[in-house]
Amino acid sequence: MDKQTHLEIIDQEIRDAMETMFPHGAGRTTHTRVQHALNHIAQIAFTQGQTYALTSLLTIEDLAERFNITPRRARAIAKNRHERFGIGWQVPGTNQWLFRPEELSILEPNHRYQRKN
Repeated sequence: MDKQTHLEIIDQEIRDAMETMFPHGAGRTTHTRVQHALNHIAQIAFTQGQTYALTSLLTIEDLAERFNITPRRARAIAKNRHERFGIGWQVPGTNQWLFRPEELSILEPNHRYQRKN
């Protein structure tokens, strides 16, 4: 699931709740009905947020493929950027790293240091 899909699901839930509470446009509704609708939307938003956060994580292999570099170089970049900017998360006891899609711009390799062929 990508971020846009996540946002569309939440937006659709809000539209559905508004249509249920106000089927003829503006009007009045009860406190209990609004509270129930908001709790329902919050629950869906939380669940969808968890799903998005977990399924969108990128690994070293994903970075290597995206930037056309070796996994070893991707790990070196990951460690460097983590130390400099605090991004990414290393799985304890392994050399595996996880990144959010929003961190990709910071992880892009500097082409000055690319191996000459």
